[in-house]
Order: sequence, then structure tokens, then C-alpha cells
Amino acid sequence: MTRTFSTLLAVMLTLFASAAGAGEPAYGFKFSGFFKTDAIYDDALIHPGNFRLWVEPYEDGRKDNAFYLTANETRLGFDFWWREETFTTSAKLEMDLYGLAGGENKSQMMLRHAYVQLKGDRWLLLAGQTWDIIAPLNPGTVNYSVLWAQGNIGYRRPQIRGAVWAPLGDEATLKLEAGISRNIGGDFDGDGIDDGADSGFPALQGRVGFDTKLANGRSVAVGAWGHYGRSTWGAQDTRSVDSWSLGTDLSLTLSERLALKGELFTGANLAQYLGGISQAVTPRGKALSATGGWGMACLRAAEKIVLNFGYGFDDPDASMWNAPPALPELRDRNSETFLNAVYDISGNVQAMFELAWCKTQYLTRQAGTDDIAAEYDAMRFQFALKAGIE
Repeated sequence: MTRTFSTLLAVMLTLFASAAGAGEPAYGFKFSGFFKTDAIYDDALIHPGNFRLWVEPYEDGRKDNAFYLTANETRLGFDFWWREETFTTSAKLEMDLYGLAGGENKSQMMLRHAYVQLKGDRWLLLAGQTWDIIAPLNPGTVNYSVLWAQGNIGYRRPQIRGAVWAPLGDEATLKLEAGISRNIGGDFDGDGIDDGADSGFPALQGRVGFDTKLANGRSVAVGAWGHYGRSTWGAQDTRSVDSWSLGTDLSLTLSERLALKGELFTGANLAQYLGGISQAVTPRGKALSATGGWGMACLRAAEKIVLNFGYGFDDPDASMWNAPPALPELRDRNSETFLNAVYDISGNVQAMFELAWCKTQYLTRQAGTDDIAAEYDAMRFQFALKAGIE
């Protein structure tokens, strides 16, 4: 048995050496992700609970507090890469535990990323599921939902995309990105068929970006982006609604300790992109317009302490909510202000604390009566312990 094992090991080493070429591996693999546990206290109910999107209405100022404890943000990833003669091939698979089908203590895995990428010196081709091209930045929140429905749009979806970039002098780069993505449009007529897929076309996304390095470690990156898609339903697709967005992103590194970043957007029918406070169309079936954005500052206050402070808002167009005689309630405006601190306990373990103030305004409108607007707020206190796998 010992001789058999030795022979098998020798064969495996021979195959590995052959694949490695001249002693240098032609491929690689590593685990990625982290373990994270969140303890959360809210002084009023926030939807959906483990993470925050908007504040639920409450009566006569009587708030209903809540406590959550979850490990669902824990992620596990696998990263692969292969060196070709003129480019590099890589692939990524990543999941977290927000499938939730089995309940809070029996969570199921949810696919986050699954793609293959070919990258050359000045070009890139990607196919699979990953982040949208639009709205490429995310704020540094401890909360799982990074200001979604509160000013930050964009999510992950299947796509095919390409990018090219070119240097502008020694320190600047111009980059162009474009792609098609799965047109997830929702089911407006309730027939069980996604109306984005029913349109027969993918959604289109694109971005142009410019970044440059400045003196003393400073840098600037700015981009402009947008998307377009259409949903159709009914006999012979007689009804349709468009989804679109235009936006900009900005990142500033002012010093080794201080950085600023943020995004602004405007668009319509943005629920599937986590805009419009997750509301897609008006009661008349028209695309609901919305405008929003977010900004934050990141300060390394000490060698092991990082502070993040930010604000975001999402503001659907209430003037479009106008089909008499009675209307469903509109989430009219949603905002959040957050402050958090991240402390490095060790090289891969961090302790985090976040304080967030959330406000959601609701609008009730009926024909022949005055509008009824009500605003609800909630404070969230969140502690997390995170251990990175990398």
C-alpha cells in the first residue's frame, strides 16, 4: 500500500510539474470570502430586518423595537486564474447565505458571482453573473444592503460585457465599458413570466470612465453611465414599459488617510436596479421616475481604525402618482445617514460598529382630498465581527 501511495504521489507531482512549465505554475486557485456575524438593535421596525431598506409605518409615534442576530452575510468564494500567451483567463464563484429558504437558522446559499473573464493589456471580456456596469461604487457600510433603495442603485445579474482602456499620458487612463445583461423586468401582469425576458431583448449597459494620479498620493476617478431595457406583456406584447438610468460616479483620494466617493442617478422603472425605493411603475402602468444618490468620507483615524461617514437618498416622483379614485400608498422619499468604525483586531479579524438614522416618507393620495404625507424614522445600532478568509 505504501508503494502504491508513493507511485500515485509521484504521478501527481509529475503531472503538476508538466502543467507548470518551466517550474512556474500556469494556473492558480484560492479561497476567498469571510465569516461575519451581525447583532442589530432597531428602535423602530425596518424592512426587511437583517438589513435595512426602508422604515415601516407606525401609529401615533409608538415605535416597535426589534433585535436581530444573523450570520447570513458570511461568504465563500473560489477564484481561479490561468496564464495564456497573450492574456490571462480568470473565473470566480461566490455565494452568501441570504437564500433564506430554510429560515433564519437554516439559511441556504445564494449565488452572488459566477463568471469567466479574459483580460489583456488593454482589453477585457467577461461572461457570467457579477455586478452591473452602471453604478460601480458601493458605500462602506457595515449593513449588508449598501444603501440600496436609499440612493445606491445597481445589483448583480447575468451579463456579457467588454471593456477597453488607453493611457492618456503617464498617469491617466480612459476606459470604455459596454455590455448586455439579463433583462429582469418583473411580472406586471401576473402571468408567471418575467416581462423583461418577454420583450425578446437584453438590457443594455455602458460606462465611460477617466482616472488619473496626482501628486502626493492623490488620485481622481470619475465616470458617466447608463442603462436601457424594456418590459412587455399582454397579447402580442401590446403593453410595454421602459427602464432606464443615467448617472455619474466620483472617487477622490485626498491623502493616505482621507478618501471621498459617491454617485448620483436619475431614471425610471428602477425597482430591479434597487432604485425608486423598490417601486417600478405608477398605478397607471407608467414607468415611475426617481432621482437619488449617495456620498461618503473614509478616514483612517489610526493605524487600526477606519471611520466611514455617509448619506444617501432615493426620491421617486410623487407627481406621477395620480390615478383616481384611490391609490396604493407611495414610498415618497427614503434616506439614511450612517457613521461606522472598523477596528483591526488582527490581520484578518475586524470588529465593527455602525449607527444609522433612517427616514422614510409615505404619501397617500385620493381624488377630491388633500394628500396625506407621513414620515417615519428609525435608529439602528449594529455590531459585527468579521474574519476574512483571504
